[in-house]
Amino acid sequence: MRGFLGKHCLDAGWGQFFQVLEQCCGKRGVFFLKVDSKKTSHICPKCLVETGKKQLSERIHSCQHGDYTMDRDVAAAQVVLIRGLAAVGHTACDAF
Repeated sequence: MRGFLGKHCLDAGWGQFFQVLEQCCGKRGVFFLKVDSKKTSHICPKCLVETGKKQLSERIHSCQHGDYTMDRDVAAAQVVLIRGLAAVGHTACDAF
């Protein structure tokens, strides 16, 4: 999306998607919660230590504290999973 309103149109689309998703979950009795996605690529999912900001060109997450190496996007998704489980009172299993 190029132009002045491009980013606003994309943001409105995501906002409407989340509204519809929340309504559908409510009708079906399914729990819905948005998880904070800030700094998910900066945190190690194994030891939960902040490894620092990465450049977009860095595609591999590696942590010396937890001796953990994984694709950056997979590691960020694992951090989102841990936050989601913590929000509902569960602890993340040691599967990573």
